[in-house]
Amino acid sequence: MRILATGSAGMLGSALVPALMRAGHGVVATDINLTDSHPWGPTGPALGHLDVRDRDQVRHTMAAVQPDIVLHLAAETSLELSDADPDHAYLTNTVATKYVAQQARSAGIPIVYISTAGVFDGQKATAYTEFDRPNPINTYGASKYEGELLVAATVPQHFIIRAGWMVGGGRMKDHKFVSRIVDQVRDGADTIYAVTDKLGTPTYAPDFSNCLLGLLDSKVYGTYHMACGGEGSRYDVAAHLLDVLGRSDIELVPVTSEHFAEEFPSPRPPSEIMRNLVLDLQGMNTMRPWRVALAEYLQVEFPDLVRASRVA
Repeated sequence: MRILATGSAGMLGSALVPALMRAGHGVVATDINLTDSHPWGPTGPALGHLDVRDRDQVRHTMAAVQPDIVLHLAAETSLELSDADPDHAYLTNTVATKYVAQQARSAGIPIVYISTAGVFDGQKATAYTEFDRPNPINTYGASKYEGELLVAATVPQHFIIRAGWMVGGGRMKDHKFVSRIVDQVRDGADTIYAVTDKLGTPTYAPDFSNCLLGLLDSKVYGTYHMACGGEGSRYDVAAHLLDVLGRSDIELVPVTSEHFAEEFPSPRPPSEIMRNLVLDLQGMNTMRPWRVALAEYLQVEFPDLVRASRVA
């Protein structure tokens, strides 16, 4: 297929674009950030500019590319920025999604919309499935959920994919929780703090990409959860990371979210644990356990830290 991908320069795009190319698809990769015009190397596609918040740009790009499917990754993912500037969040995550969805409908092509476990309020005692009703508690989650509703109402052939705590991208693209812990290890920290009161399901970008490829080929449209297997707290993730690196010399201190309230004031669901129920029922769930995926990520993207820890 000829695929138009928005927001390609981020963490997920770093894994998804190469996976699509390996599968034989033609990818037209776009982003608002063009600091690196060839983020996938000389054999990958050049990164083109597209601001999905600009209705005319979206229309012109779709007309020029004439894709068979549009993969909509572009989003504002910062909870703090979204709460501080709701207009920006709704423009980027909701109105821009409407622009992309309307053009997909006009062209008669499917759309893939990447959403989030953050659409739930976190009050459920067990894992969220695709059959649970979203109830977001912050602007980011609300703007993404409104995007889901627009996609479902606008494009009959749609994939709405909810990811968990995204892991991937290496040193250049990873700015999430795992990267924060890795950076502290690299900087020589002897004590690291991690919260125990936020539960979720890490989602390894390469696993997500491979699972999504199977879903695209199936053309079984709908809403899906796509997270790695298992669950854990931020503390559990940090503990496994340190274990893989062999860093028993670093003290990991359990804290509550109040410890980071000044840096991260936006409310977060106490639980973002998801189960890929629909993928399971359809026999299409290829996501590995998160501990296995995280170990691979560290060994592939941060071998210097793994080797150093083994020598030590």
